[in-house]
Amino acid sequence: MGEHFRLDDNAIQPLTDIGEVTARILDFNNDERIVERQELIEVGRYPSASALRRINK
Repeated sequence: MGEHFRLDDNAIQPLTDIGEVTARILDFNNDERIVERQELIEVGRYPSASALRRINK
């Protein structure tokens, strides 16, 4: 994730052209996903422990 995206509060921001296309195709930041992601962040379930390990490599 760290190469193509970064987490900016509750939105996933693309950092590369590949990230931009992927975010658009998968609709990472539609309103419902942002709300859901914010709720998961608030209860400590986002990002997951395994995702954090990959992000922090």
